[in-house]
Amino acid sequence: MIDIELYKIFYAVAECGTITKASNLLNISQPAVTKQLKNLEQMLNNPLFIRTKKGVILTEFGQKIFLKVKQALLLLDEVEKEAHNFAQVLEGTIKIGISTTLMRHYLLSHIEKFHQTYPQIVLDIYTDPTQELINKLKTGQIDLIIAKKPKNLDHDLKFIPLAKTSYVFLGNPKYFPITSPINAKQLENYPIILPKEPANARHSATTYFQNNHLNITPKMNIASSNLLIDFIKMGYGIGYATKLYAQEEIQNNNLKIINVLPAPEEITFGIITLKNNILSKSCQAFITLIIEKGSNL
Repeated sequence: MIDIELYKIFYAVAECGTITKASNLLNISQPAVTKQLKNLEQMLNNPLFIRTKKGVILTEFGQKIFLKVKQALLLLDEVEKEAHNFAQVLEGTIKIGISTTLMRHYLLSHIEKFHQTYPQIVLDIYTDPTQELINKLKTGQIDLIIAKKPKNLDHDLKFIPLAKTSYVFLGNPKYFPITSPINAKQLENYPIILPKEPANARHSATTYFQNNHLNITPKMNIASSNLLIDFIKMGYGIGYATKLYAQEEIQNNNLKIINVLPAPEEITFGIITLKNNILSKSCQAFITLIIEKGSNL
């Protein structure tokens, strides 16, 4: 086994030129330095220094290995610095699974703040379907997922709630000037735009229609959440969407929430991790920042 301390002592003595100076630099007694040098010489089966009245000079073999030892110690110093930086959350990579829509409407503002605080940390973003992301989480390909809370959470997964929003019925008030609450049955009188399978919002809408005994054939099925919002804005029909994704259009009065009774379900978004996994300090810092900014949406 290589004893790194022996080489550190050898390097210090070679740099200082005397055992006394090296002893002071290393904060080790002179006899201890001398003994360790002898141990290294015996281990390498070669003398390393020539002792003189003024100090020590390297032997031919000592000169031959000096630069290699110096390079090795510098590399080890870099390793220690990288480990320190990683432990202090200065560097590292976080692999995050999230839908593109949730990324755009929720996480981007959080990432901006995180990047300002930890500019050296790299974020790898994965936008596969939720089940694929869960599979990647279980196999260690990603560190965490930000998604809607699963109805049936696997026993080996942990869910950390972040924010709440809800599904809503939306319409352009120019084409659907509905100001008073309506009952669910009245939806059968309007053209309905729905997200396309297998979106969570489509499953929620189907469940809502079944629970309220509605016979609705959607006028349009849209795969993209952003396109769904665009078609609702153009007046093609009343759409079913996540409130969070339409928040900007609602605030700008381009869309209006249509109050339908009973109201659609509430949604909880959060972080999904492996229950028994020890997350890196980078991941822990990321989660802490997101939790601090979490809110109802």
